[in-house]
Amino acid sequence: MHDSILKQVEPGMSDLKKMVPGAVERLGSSLFATMDAFPLSPTGARVLYVRKDLLEIAIGQPMRDEEEARVFIEQNLLLTLDPQKAIPGSKAVMVYVDRQADPMNMSLNGNLGSGRAAYLGERFNLKGLGKTVLATSVDPNHSNGNLDLVSALWEMICSNVLQTNLRTGTAPILAVVDLQTMIHVPWREPEVPSGLIVRLDLNGELDRPTHLFQRGKPVRAEQLHTIASRLGLQDAEKFIERILHGCWSVGNTSLAGHLIDYDTVFAVRGRPPQWSYRPNWLSNFFGIEGLGQKKMLKAMVNDPINVDRVSFRKLFQIFDQARQQQLELRFLDLIGLDSERTVIVPPETVRSLVAKFQYLSMKMFPNFRATAPWELDNSSLSIYDLSRFFRFFQILRKSGDIGDKSALGLIRNPIGRFEPSEDREIPESIRKTLLRDYVVTSVEQLQELDKEALAFVRDYERLLTEIERKCPDARDAMMQRAYVVNEERTYMNCRPGKDIIVGLVQNCNAGNISVQRFSELLHILVKSCDRIPRYNAQGRCQADFRLFLDGFDSTIIDIDGFWRPSLTILDISANSRLEMDERAKWEVEIDGKRHSCIFEKEANRVQLTGPKFPLLQRINGTEDLRFFRNGERFHLKQISRLDGLFEKNP
Repeated sequence: MHDSILKQVEPGMSDLKKMVPGAVERLGSSLFATMDAFPLSPTGARVLYVRKDLLEIAIGQPMRDEEEARVFIEQNLLLTLDPQKAIPGSKAVMVYVDRQADPMNMSLNGNLGSGRAAYLGERFNLKGLGKTVLATSVDPNHSNGNLDLVSALWEMICSNVLQTNLRTGTAPILAVVDLQTMIHVPWREPEVPSGLIVRLDLNGELDRPTHLFQRGKPVRAEQLHTIASRLGLQDAEKFIERILHGCWSVGNTSLAGHLIDYDTVFAVRGRPPQWSYRPNWLSNFFGIEGLGQKKMLKAMVNDPINVDRVSFRKLFQIFDQARQQQLELRFLDLIGLDSERTVIVPPETVRSLVAKFQYLSMKMFPNFRATAPWELDNSSLSIYDLSRFFRFFQILRKSGDIGDKSALGLIRNPIGRFEPSEDREIPESIRKTLLRDYVVTSVEQLQELDKEALAFVRDYERLLTEIERKCPDARDAMMQRAYVVNEERTYMNCRPGKDIIVGLVQNCNAGNISVQRFSELLHILVKSCDRIPRYNAQGRCQADFRLFLDGFDSTIIDIDGFWRPSLTILDISANSRLEMDERAKWEVEIDGKRHSCIFEKEANRVQLTGPKFPLLQRINGTEDLRFFRNGERFHLKQISRLDGLFEKNP
C-alpha cells in the first residue's frame, strides 16, 4: 500500500547507508566500532511518532506529509542488531557504535561505550536497537540492549520540548517505534513493551566528555573554557525552566551543554531542592546540580587531556559567570519580556532581583519526603511559588494597586504547609545542608522571610514601572507572555506525566485508540509542554492544555488580559456519539453561567471557542471547563491507566 511513496524515498536509501556519521568525522574513526544492523519488518513494529520537519532537515529534502516520513522511517531506520529478528534475506547495514571512557566511574556501568545505541548515516542515532559490542557490563539491566517503550516516549517528550525551551538544546527525537516485543526492566512490573528511538545528531548534540576521555588527545584551553561556559549556560537554563536533570555525569550532557538521556529528567513544581535518582549527593538536587558539573570540569582538569594545565578555578569562574549572565538574561522571559530581543532594563536592578529570586524560590518546608517528585505532597514543598507569582502579578496589578496582603497571598505557594517528614534515603549530611541553607523550620523564621519576599515584590513592581515608562505599549504583551512562560509543564511532571504515557500505551494496545490517534496525541502532548509563546494570526496564544483520549481543552490567551475557553474534538468521523454539525447548540459554563460557543470545523476536527473572560479570575485555580451540547453535559474520554503496567518508582 506504500508503493507510490516508496518510489519517492527509495533513491535516498543507498546514500544513507554509505554516509559516514558526522560524529566520526568530528571525533575520529578510532572512537568507533562498526557493526552490522539488519532491517526489521514494518509488520512487526509500529512507528508511533514521527516528526516530518526534523526528517526534512536531516535528509535535506522535503516530505509530502507525515505518512511519507513514516514510510521513510520504516524503510531506512527500522533496524536491529539481532540477525535472528531480521527480514529473511535482507542485507546488513553498517552502523557505528561510540566508545567512551569515564574516569569518574559514573556513566558507563561497566560498558565500554554505548550499549544500546548506534549511529547510522550522517545524522541519525538509533537507541534501543539491541546489544552492541561495547555492552560489556555484568549487570544485564545495563547490557541487554533494550529500551522500554514508556522510557522511549518520555525521552521523546522531554527532548523535543527542551530542544527549543532550553537555549542550550537537546538531541531532538525524530521517531519513536513500538517494537512489539515484551521485555523486563527493574523499575516496572510485569514485562513491558520495548521501543526504539531515532535521535538526530545534527551538530554535535551527542558529543560527550566521555568521548574526550576515551580519545585521549590534547584538549586545548580554549575548548575547556567553552565547555565550562556552555555547562554554566545549561545550569542557568534548567533553573529558569524548572528542569531537573537528576543524575549528572560526563556521559549525559554534551560538550556544548545539550541534555542527553532522560530517565531522571522531570519538570519540577516550584524551585526548591528536589531529586529524582539518588539523594546521596547534593549535586543531584534541583538548583544545586552545578556542583556536579564542576566535579566533571575538575575531572577534565585532572586528566592528561588538559595539556595547557588550565586550573579548575579558572573553569569554575567561567562556569559561574556564564550561569549568572544567562540567569539575568532569561529572567526577562519570566517577567514577560523577550530575552532574544534588545530590551533596555537597568542591569543592576535585574541582578539584584535575580539574586533574591534564587534565594526565595529555593526555600522549602521541612518535608524531606516531598523532595522526591513522585511523592503526592511534592507540590506543597516550596514556600514561595515564583512561577505562579510571575504568571499572575501583572494581571492583578492591572486591576489596581496591590497591597501587602494580596502580594504575599500571590507569591506564597497556595498549597505549601508545614508538614515535617523524613526520607530515609537522604543521608544525614545532605539533610543538614538542606536544613542550613534552604529549610524554614518555624513560623517566626517564615515571618522574617515574608518581609524579604515583600521587598522583592516591591522591587519587581518598580522594575515594571520603569519598563512601562520606557515602553508604554509593552504592558499587555508582557502580561500575555508571562502567563504562558510561567505555566506548569504538567505532563512533564513525574505525576501525572508518566501516568499519562502509560495510560496512552495501554489504551493503544487495548484497541481503545488507533495508532494514528496515539501519534496525534503525542504531538499535542509535546505542544502542551512548550513554554515559548506561539502566536496565531490574531496574536493569541494557547495555554492550559488538558488531554483526553478524543481531544483536549485549553485556554486561548488574548493580548489584552482576557482568555477564551476552548474545546477541540479529534477525529469526529469516528466518533459514534456525535453528529457534528453547525446546528447543534454548544455552550460553555463559567462560574455557573452558560455562554454560547463558536463552532469551527476543519478537516476531521471540531473546535469550540467560548467568549472572553478576564484572566484575573484564573488566579485562584483552573476550574473544569464544562461544555454542553444541546443542553447535555459533554465529556471527553479520560486517559486512564488500565494497569497492565505498574511502575515501582516513577
